[in-house]
Amino acid sequence: MKLSSFIKSARQRENPWTPVAVILAIGLAVGGFFIGDGIYQSLARRTVTVKGLAERDAVADMAIWNINISKVGGDLADLQKQVDSDIAKIKTFLKNAGFSDTEIQNTRVQVRDNFAGYSPVELKENIQSGKNQGRYVIETGVMVRSSNVNLVDSLSRQMGELVRQGITIKEDYQGPIYIFNGLNDIKIPMIQQATINATEAGRQFAKDAGARLGRIQTANQGVFSIESRDPTGPWSNDEKQSIYKKIRVVSTVTFYLR
Repeated sequence: MKLSSFIKSARQRENPWTPVAVILAIGLAVGGFFIGDGIYQSLARRTVTVKGLAERDAVADMAIWNINISKVGGDLADLQKQVDSDIAKIKTFLKNAGFSDTEIQNTRVQVRDNFAGYSPVELKENIQSGKNQGRYVIETGVMVRSSNVNLVDSLSRQMGELVRQGITIKEDYQGPIYIFNGLNDIKIPMIQQATINATEAGRQFAKDAGARLGRIQTANQGVFSIESRDPTGPWSNDEKQSIYKKIRVVSTVTFYLR
């Protein structure tokens, strides 16, 4: 038998299904990959978003106290002398309580002329009628800036002593403000605690849902807030007027579920 005839005969004896089987096997492998990847992606899309709260009490470490006064009169020079006398009394009041010169400073002086814009005739008429006594208003005061917040708080409750000395405190007086400057020192521990609390909430949710908590998808630390620790009245509701603060931060974390 010739060689060419032998090769032709051998080819005729090959299984005609072999190429089909190879193609089918490749198709099954590729299909299995996509099915498995699809299941993975489906599971990856299962998430839970939870929030974790962290709180701390804090005490103000700085107080700023503006004691503002006002005087009304018709003679500007005499009015300024009265203001100078009142400022001296306020400073004596503060120093006797224990504040140093470096903690006390004058605020700026504002002068208002209620007859500004009047014509000479109108000015003369007001002076003759005795209305000149209300012409000028001087507003100024003393500012205390001190880390002794307890002393500021205590003394600010004794303003009646200044009133008894004839000092007119401005009617918009609202008392000292108290500042907490230590936020940067507690930020990281509070964020860590908030994240731990969020993780615990996520684990509990996953357990209730019959799943397991996976890795973090996204996380947002939130914004720190400072509030009054004891909001019992109009003034105490204002964080700035409270020595005792409540610091809060809420972290929002999204976890994958497995």
